[in-house]
This record gives sequence, C-alpha cells and structure tokens, in this order.
Amino acid sequence: MIKNYMEILVDQVFDEISKNYEICNNESCIDDIKSIALNNLEPKYFTSKDSSSERVAFLLDKQRRITVTAAIIQAQKKVCKQCKKNED
Repeated sequence: MIKNYMEILVDQVFDEISKNYEICNNESCIDDIKSIALNNLEPKYFTSKDSSSERVAFLLDKQRRITVTAAIIQAQKKVCKQCKKNED
C-alpha cells in the first residue's frame, strides 16, 4: 500500500500541538487545517527498498517537525480566521 509519510507526520504533529494549545476542535476545521498544511508541504513516499529505520528517521527529524509545525500554525490561522467570521 502506498502511503504519504508527510500525512502521518502532520497527524502526529497536529496531535501534539492540539494537546498543548487551544485549537478549534471542529472536525471540519481540523480537516481543513491538515489539508492546507499538507498542500504546502512536499509529499514523501518510500519505496519497498527503503528500510523501516529510514521511515522512522523521516518522522523523527527535528527540522522537518519544525517545518510541519509552522505549516500547521499558518493553516490554523487561516482556517480559524474564517471560523471567527462565521461566528459573528
């Protein structure tokens, strides 16, 4: 099965952020935040020849996690701005 490992990383980082910071918990908003973040990040697929340690290293890379965090925060600002307009 083909899997974009950037999706896994975005899910992991989003979960970490949402545990520590107040983020809209509306499922639609969460999906929008993740979608926007993923559209601004390069997808990463591994071949069957790649070892599991390469996959784990991808997910644990600190600079990559910082980049993903920034993409999620930017997406959250964009989505939550729309949420606030809809609440008014």
